[in-house]
Amino acid sequence: MSLSSIKTRRSAPIAAAVALAIVASAAQAQQAPTTTAAPESTAPGSTLQEVIVTGTRQAGLEAAESPAPIQIVSSAELAATGKSDVIAALSALVPSFVMQAFGSDMENQTIQAKLRGLSPNHVLILVNGKRRHTTANLAVDQSPFQGGAGADLSFIPMAAIDHIEVLTEGAAAQYGSDAIAGVINIILKKNSSGGTANALYGGYFDGGGETTDLSGNVGFAPLDNGYFNVTAEAKNHGHSQRGDIDPRVVDPTLLATYPDSNEPYLSGYPYLNRIQGDAESHLKLASYNAGFDLPADIQFYSFGTYGFKEANSYENYRPPTKAEYVDPVTMETEYADPYGYNPQEQLIEEDFQVTSGFKGVIATWNWDLASAYGEDHDVVNTIDAANNSLYAAVGATPVNFHDGNFITTQWTTTLDLSRDFDVGLAGPLNVAYGGEFRHETFQITPGDLGSYTYSGAASFEGYSPGNATDHGRENEAVYVDLAGVRLRVCASTRPDVTSITVTSAMLRLVN
Repeated sequence: MSLSSIKTRRSAPIAAAVALAIVASAAQAQQAPTTTAAPESTAPGSTLQEVIVTGTRQAGLEAAESPAPIQIVSSAELAATGKSDVIAALSALVPSFVMQAFGSDMENQTIQAKLRGLSPNHVLILVNGKRRHTTANLAVDQSPFQGGAGADLSFIPMAAIDHIEVLTEGAAAQYGSDAIAGVINIILKKNSSGGTANALYGGYFDGGGETTDLSGNVGFAPLDNGYFNVTAEAKNHGHSQRGDIDPRVVDPTLLATYPDSNEPYLSGYPYLNRIQGDAESHLKLASYNAGFDLPADIQFYSFGTYGFKEANSYENYRPPTKAEYVDPVTMETEYADPYGYNPQEQLIEEDFQVTSGFKGVIATWNWDLASAYGEDHDVVNTIDAANNSLYAAVGATPVNFHDGNFITTQWTTTLDLSRDFDVGLAGPLNVAYGGEFRHETFQITPGDLGSYTYSGAASFEGYSPGNATDHGRENEAVYVDLAGVRLRVCASTRPDVTSITVTSAMLRLVN
């Protein structure tokens, strides 16, 4: 779960990379910069301009001209799915994007998705063309999503999205190893006037999964040459039950083993084991997207998101014998809960990211300088549980436990430059180059004493001071990209070597 510490230095000139770029391309660059603004905001029902900024550094390139397959999903298409969050809506619209139904343990509180059957870690998430930070909640249970810690799309309000560009092909040579499966670029609205309001209510026919969602988006023009677009959303989703009858509580021969656990008046009886199903979640989200013109044809832009989430997911039902205590005076067996208990894992999460930058033209070169900081802070608890060994030893146990915290941060700074050259081909040759610095950290803090002593909190043992960790790494990279009508090559440095190195080659013919 920890990140290794990597710090590199480079002294090789960029000119060396330019020479190498003529014949090869290299993996491990940063997010593709854009030399033009994203398409104007698309009103519901209008025709989406198919000019893309994903998978290319050329201005004005249409999706049909892209050397890589690009699917554009409009805000109207997202709303038409009837889904309340981005990840579920995308899974209904992009065939190669598969969302997990529900996960085990902490997985159930940060739902992940796969693109083209690969790990969630291999899908690069961008917002307005800039890298999005990842979640701190690592999926550790055995499942197809094990080891996944991608960006949590639930913290991006769907009402804030103008459209989404999905590159459904491996793009490691252009973006880096986290784009092996492809790239999802979320373009935010930048309307300077008007707004929308949405309300949703739904649930499952069996009564579970009750969902309410209220959201609003509005645009302002604080300056004549600027825009400020804001979105707010509140969303609630209830538990669902997809498990079967618990055989332990319907077998009359087990009455002596599990006393009082098969009483029909127990809530949900005989479906007492509720581990299979949706987690309960409550989210409050906010986002903004802003920009304005400065003198000398310079543009300033900034966008960000903030989210607060509380989620609870059930674990396996514990019958009464799981927490027993023999009174040393009466020598009679007592139970912490005579009807057993159904522990839950709880996540209280704060997530935010802010990106700001400047872009313009200098000496016929398009340039873009940006910096982004993101953080995800998870407070992990176990509630409605017991420390069984502690209860057996002293006759008392807490019911709620603080298991520890997960914290991840990501700070990314990029500089991108590009320009078209007329070299006698049917179209111009686009030359782009730039660099990226990225600093990432991951931290686990210990929980309270009762969460990890003796047997620990039932269903999710807390983190002891010996389990605590605090690690970080720094990645530095430069890249060169050449794109023309018939030829596209790019080169960059890898962040784990000390000189410019060509690591892969890419040659594409473009129709």
